[in-house]
Amino acid sequence: MDKPSVTSADVARLAGVSQSTVSRSFDSSSRISDGTRQKVFAAADELGYQVNKAAQTMIKKRSDLVGLVTAGLADPFRSEFLNSLVLEIQNNGLRPMVIDVSDTHTIDVQLQSLIQYQLSGVIITSGTPSEAVAKTFIKRGTPVVLVNRADHSSEADIVNLDNEKAGALAAEALMKAGKRKLMVVRSKVASYSSVKRTKGFLDKLSPFVKQGSISLEEAFCETGNYHGGAQFGADLLASKHYPDGVFFCMDCIACGFLDALKQSNTLAVPTDIAVIGCDDISIARYQSYDLTTVRQSPQKMAAAAVSALQKRLKQPNTKPIQQKVSVELVFRGTLTESNTL
Repeated sequence: MDKPSVTSADVARLAGVSQSTVSRSFDSSSRISDGTRQKVFAAADELGYQVNKAAQTMIKKRSDLVGLVTAGLADPFRSEFLNSLVLEIQNNGLRPMVIDVSDTHTIDVQLQSLIQYQLSGVIITSGTPSEAVAKTFIKRGTPVVLVNRADHSSEADIVNLDNEKAGALAAEALMKAGKRKLMVVRSKVASYSSVKRTKGFLDKLSPFVKQGSISLEEAFCETGNYHGGAQFGADLLASKHYPDGVFFCMDCIACGFLDALKQSNTLAVPTDIAVIGCDDISIARYQSYDLTTVRQSPQKMAAAAVSALQKRLKQPNTKPIQQKVSVELVFRGTLTESNTL
């Protein structure tokens, strides 16, 4: 004979609490004392009780799942950000469900795998997912948060890094260091972040270019990764066209460039050429690179995105918000703070 299913009412009787208290104990967002929660958990463990997620979904009309739609996880910062996002979602009592839509041939199948669940919301990170992805979920009434994207949906909350300030900070630091032949480098495959960072860099230096006090060039590498930076460095050295200060819109490109310089032993960093990256990925802090960079915090970005989603769940009819997350310049060996004094 099958053993009767244990219900929340059974747990409530054993723990000496109400049935609603049992339900709230298994909802990490509910305010309940640790003592009461642990008493309920102990009773549930003794009885072998498990929360019926399917039933909860039917009652609430949504699950505790949050869809994370991304593309290009080979990008070091995107991977670090996704890790922070997963942790932040879990810490808020929700469960992440990640899909990578880099392959445009399978995007419809991937989206259907998310749509079949009654998601609490969807967070779409920087990368290549099109605006149509966001519209697919918005049309179904699912809250959407866009992160570091050019989309300007009137129905989705948007969290962007202050990318233009990132470029401006790099430009200002190179100017203070006395560098006058400047260059900004990004991938030929444009992204929202890299375009905005380039704009911030160019806009900051525009008055000095008009005065003729500096020269400025915008350059592109074939790919927005380490290998693209290494190839760009090799090509630059072969051309003998040397700037004395370079801002790379991504750290991984800058690291490849620095390795190309080391192999050639032609230019000394930062004396002959100062290098600034952007993102502050983990390898930028390695001793072999010691890269001066504009830091964007994956933890702050994740917290802002999840907070926006939580507010949307509590107040679904409020006007969507747009917010910018601040950045800061971190000086290391490729341009020290003393160089700018």
